[in-house]
Amino acid sequence: MNSPLQQLTTLGHQLDGTLQRYKSVLYPQRYWEYRRWLKQQRRDIPQDEPLVVFDFRDTRIDGPQGRRFYCLFMYFIRAGFYPVLRENYLVLGNIQDKHKKLCLQQHFSVLLDERDLPQGYLLVTDKWYSGLAHKAKKIITVNYQPDYQPGDSCFPMPFPMFPPIYAAQQDLQLENYRQQARQWQIFFGGDAEPGKYNKKSIRNIYTKLSRAQLLENLAHSLASGSIIELQNNAARQSAEENHHAGLIVMNSRLCKVQPEDWLGTLARSRFFLACPGVRYPMSHNIIEAMAVGSIPITQYPEMFFPALEDGKNCLTFSNEKELQIAIINAMAMSESSIATMAQAATDYYDNYLAPTASIHRLINHNPNRISLRLLPFLKSGGGFA
Repeated sequence: MNSPLQQLTTLGHQLDGTLQRYKSVLYPQRYWEYRRWLKQQRRDIPQDEPLVVFDFRDTRIDGPQGRRFYCLFMYFIRAGFYPVLRENYLVLGNIQDKHKKLCLQQHFSVLLDERDLPQGYLLVTDKWYSGLAHKAKKIITVNYQPDYQPGDSCFPMPFPMFPPIYAAQQDLQLENYRQQARQWQIFFGGDAEPGKYNKKSIRNIYTKLSRAQLLENLAHSLASGSIIELQNNAARQSAEENHHAGLIVMNSRLCKVQPEDWLGTLARSRFFLACPGVRYPMSHNIIEAMAVGSIPITQYPEMFFPALEDGKNCLTFSNEKELQIAIINAMAMSESSIATMAQAATDYYDNYLAPTASIHRLINHNPNRISLRLLPFLKSGGGFA
């Protein structure tokens, strides 16, 4: 049972979601700005392209700063579908905000009248019933439930890269990054603010070491010559010109890397230390690391579907002692073993995480109505849907 504090936090999140959903009542100017935007949008729908129609009602589809909507949108685009967004202010009123506004870089149409739709599209919806269902070839129903189990009948949505990576089309250049020379043995890059990355949900609900705990432990346990903590961009540029056989830690609050340079930075390393995110372990950077062939060192292999395998496509640990052993093993591993594991990591990404492969697997998951579990890694009380 959730604690009173957890219940209060969840209630606060739900209240915030309700306010966001109905903010047109509080901010009528925003609604009129939306109407002006709507008049400028494409309404004709291509008749000779595979179509995916999005019909949502729940603000949870946005997730953190519009990330979930945008990434789902981009997965279908990468898989060759033309997106059609059903007009709905409660869902599209924030399309010019934060990560969601990246959708505006793509071609899409806004549907005002269902009679404009041809037969045979894919329908993606979180509604119990959508009025667009009768002309759809397949219906993909999104649900936001936690506590997914591999035996469940729904399809587990893979965790995506960070939205600006798709916007910069860096995910289309993976072969170049995979061939890049590796001068760092182990790398961690990301926000490392201790207060932000030391939530109780990571430790108590997911029973993992937090990002702050991991980095603090390694800072004290590794020999001084085995760890380099980059304090500014000058230090990062110097590190990029040299080889390092230990761990390089780059706090993105101190070293800024632009989205178009991020995958290239990751690809400098043979291994990537996959520290947990803020409220739940999954984080974009482990996906990006595998995409470029950096082998993850992780404590949450079971949050991938299928699970990652220790010694095959990752190195795993579950406590501070095992973390130190995994780091030592990574530093001592032979070139041939590293090459085999790196290939297995990229194979896993290509088969189970890449947008095109993921959408094809989703479409083939069920002959008729498909249930898509958007957050299969989420546990009750361990973050918000």
